[in-house]
Formats: sequence, structure tokens, C-alpha cells
Amino acid sequence: MKRFSAKFGLNSRMFLGLAAAGALSACGAEAPVNPGTDSEVGQQAIGRAEQDLSAHLEKAAAAIGATRAEFARKSFQRDDLAFEHTRFQQAYKGVPVVGGEAIVHYDPAGALQAITDDFRQGIQVDVTPRLNDAEAIARAVSLHGGFDKLTARPESQLVVLRHEGKDYLTYKVQLRQEDGSAETSMPVFFIDAKTGEKVFGYDNLQTAGATGTLKTLYSGSPAGTTFLSGTTYYLEDVTRKVGTFDMRNTTTSVYRFADADNIWGTNTTASTQSAGADAHFGAQKTYDYYLSVHNRNGIDGSGGPGYFASIDGVTPLISSVVHYSTGYNNAFWNGSYMTYGDGDGTTFSPLVTLDICGHEMTHGVTERTAALVYSGESGALNESMSDVFGAMVELYATGGAPTANTWKVGEASYTPATSGDALRYMDNPHAAPNRGYTTDDDPDHYTERYTGTSDNGGVHINSGIPNKVFYLVAVGGTHHYSGITVTGIGVTDAARIWYRALTSYMTSSTNFAGAKTATLNAAAAIFGLGSPQYNSVQAAWTAAGI
Repeated sequence: MKRFSAKFGLNSRMFLGLAAAGALSACGAEAPVNPGTDSEVGQQAIGRAEQDLSAHLEKAAAAIGATRAEFARKSFQRDDLAFEHTRFQQAYKGVPVVGGEAIVHYDPAGALQAITDDFRQGIQVDVTPRLNDAEAIARAVSLHGGFDKLTARPESQLVVLRHEGKDYLTYKVQLRQEDGSAETSMPVFFIDAKTGEKVFGYDNLQTAGATGTLKTLYSGSPAGTTFLSGTTYYLEDVTRKVGTFDMRNTTTSVYRFADADNIWGTNTTASTQSAGADAHFGAQKTYDYYLSVHNRNGIDGSGGPGYFASIDGVTPLISSVVHYSTGYNNAFWNGSYMTYGDGDGTTFSPLVTLDICGHEMTHGVTERTAALVYSGESGALNESMSDVFGAMVELYATGGAPTANTWKVGEASYTPATSGDALRYMDNPHAAPNRGYTTDDDPDHYTERYTGTSDNGGVHINSGIPNKVFYLVAVGGTHHYSGITVTGIGVTDAARIWYRALTSYMTSSTNFAGAKTATLNAAAAIFGLGSPQYNSVQAAWTAAGI
């Protein structure tokens, strides 16, 4: 499995109103790596990366008593955020090692951010072949059924392969049968360079996606798009460009989810795959919601941001990682990807429900549009936008009309032993657990707002005010404090207004009064000044004291 390492230190968008915790740091939205540059700056960056990788490998080798791995520079890229990524290929006595790669990442200031290390340790194999490449090709072609099936010249390369814990000197032989028949394939054979026997093989015809069964914790067993590479399935959807990865209850290492039968989990926490299945389903449905309802392609509007690359080696994926740390009662967006804890089993079960997934991905949408500053009223609007669109994603995925649960935030994960409760309530914010910040936690009227410094100036606490406004616009009702009655316009029109307000009319410092103006501008643009939709938005904000 691919292993990733990262360091810590960027800001996060937390799902809870609890104490902030460290978030995975970003090494940029990593696009497919381009060939290395010959520029002076590029050569300097590569040299620095070689030094840092050497130091890293010296420490790793010393820790396990092994000889430091050989490596050669493979490629260099400076991405659109000015992060630098230098890839290295591992070799053993001059022979490339299959899957042995490292990437050294630097931030725009030139600081080392992380080293992705997938080098193979402790290789032991004789690198003198007994077969030549022609003999290895002939053996592979024979295994496939003969030269007459091929549509291109075979390719071969002498490589070291670690397979089932043993190292082999092999010829990697790539064949192509692209003839449009049911047998269209790109078989790869690893032929033992000593004996001529097949050590390993797979079909490298990497299709756009497979339909797997996601046995989730919260959403039943829906179908979900996965990726088949060779004979192994991965929780990766290269069509939507979303992928889900496993931190295995660490805070630094990320692994691929892999499966042989494309049935993911058991609908229980006994299977580590089930939380991954939930996050994958949530990411796919959030992607679909934004694309089909708001014509937005991905978090950044351009199909990204991609962070971890697919197993196909080409596609950068909008990434989610699950099983973060141990007993972690939170989920967050760190500026590059979504991270989900398992909960401690009492306050939370795994935080991978549909509305939580939609919540975290919406933090990314907000960051790439209005960029609402995560403090005070703008921060409360930031949180509210995530609650709103988390609810809309849940409604979109489940279908039908809104129910009481639509307006509950995190209800399926929060206090699993207590049914019917939730972390926040959009329809009645006062129903949330009172944590003592105000007399009426969570407030739903401006006069009740929290004005202290905790919770980044009340970003979770005061989100109840705009949450209540959205609920009144969508469903209607009479505000208990002001007594003003609002006529609801339905969730579809309300969500259209809120999305346009966020992406077109809000700035990073928009406060509640500015949000009222932004949503009125959006309503006027979509439905017209003085329309029923415009009037409902006006009434709802007024009802909440804005």
C-alpha cells in the first residue's frame, strides 16, 4: 500500500465548538508531477531536496540498522501555489525498485513541509539476470496467448520487485491488446530474471471506475464508485476525482484503502472499511450535490483541489482521510483535504455522516470563494454555511422532503447512546447542549449573541443565528423572540440564494448585517427585487434581529 507522511501546522475548520486541535499541514494541491526543469532555481531546489532526503534516509536507516537506500531524481514541479515537489526513484545496485519512491515537499517560503517516503527497506537480491529481455518478453507473450493477440510492441524493463515479502529480480513486461474486444487489456507480467517464472501480474487497463458496495455506518449499503487497478479495488473515484484514505489511528501516516471483492465494510465499527465507506459516499454525494444543483465542479470549482494522487499515478484526488488519531471527537478541513476522527464512542461515534462530510467540504468551498475569516461574525457565517450545505447534502443524498433530522447537525454521530439528540439544531438553536457561553446557548436572535473571545469569538455558538434565518426562509414560521412570521420558500430556492450569496456577494469580512445584504442581493438577482423569495429573506433576517 502507498504510505504518506506529513507534518503539522495549518489552520483548520473544525466541526465542533470544542478546543482547537492540530490539523494536517498542506504541501500544496499536488497536481501530476511534470518533468524536471533545467532552470537554475529548479536545480537549486532539486539539490536541496536531495540533501534533505539524504538526511531523512540516514535517520531511517540508522533506526532499523539498514543501509541507506539509493535514489535518483525523477521529476521536479512547482505548483500553482508555489509549493515545490521533487520526486525520487529508489534503486538497488543500480536497478529500479518497483514502488520505491519518495517526494520531498517545500512550502513557498522554502521550508520543508513533509517527505512522502515509500522506499523499500532491507532489499536483498542478486541483480545479475540469467535471462535477457527478449526471453522474458517471449515468456510473457506466451502466458498471454501469443503475439497475434498484441496490438503494440512489448516493452520490458529490469526491476527489483518485492512480492509477498520476498525480493525478486524481474523483467517487467508490458503488453497491449487494445482491439475493442472483450479481451481488451494491458497485461503486465513480472518475469523472474533467474528462472523465467511469472512472479506477479495484473491488467493495467485502468477503467474509469467500478461499482462497489459501500457497507456504511450511517447510510446503509449504497453503491459507490471505486477504482480497479489490476485485481485490487481502491476507494478512489477518478471520474469525480475524489478519494478516501486511512490514517490507521495515527496522526502522520496515510494509507490507501484496498479490497479484493469491492464490498467495503460490514455496516459496523468492527470493520475499519465502514468509516471509509461513509466518508467516500459523503464526498461523492457532496460533489454531486454541488455539481448538479449549483453547477460547481469540486471544492475549488475546477475539479479540485487534488491532494493525494490516485493509484493510477495520474489523477489528483479531492481527498478525505479517516481514522485520524485515537478517540478523536472531531472532523476538520485543513485547507487541502477533509479529516475525520473516530470519536471516543461516548461523545461521538465516527464523524463521517453525510451532513458532517458536506459540512467539511463546504468549508473548502467557502475558503475558495468568500474566504470568510474564521472569527467573530464572519466565522459564525462560515460555520453556518457549512451547517446549511451539510443539511442540503444530506437531503440530496437521502431524497424526499425535509424531516426533523434535516435540521439536526451531526445527529447520527453525536452521543450514540442517546437517540434523537444532536450537536446543533438549525430549526431551534436553543435546543443545543448549553455550554454556558450565553443564557440561551445556542442563540438564535442577535440580542442573544455571544460577544466573548472563546470559540474564536463564537463561530460555533453564534452560527445558530444565521442557521435559524436559513430555516425560516426555507420552511417558514414565527420567530419566538421577535414574533415576526416568515413565509417559507422551500429548500431549493433558499439554497440557491445562499449559494449565490456566498460565492458572489460575500467578502472575507462579511458580518451578519452584510450577510443580510448579500442574501437579498442574491435573491434579487435570481428572483427579482420584491419577489416572494426576496421578501422572505428580508423578513427572516429581521425576525432574527438583523
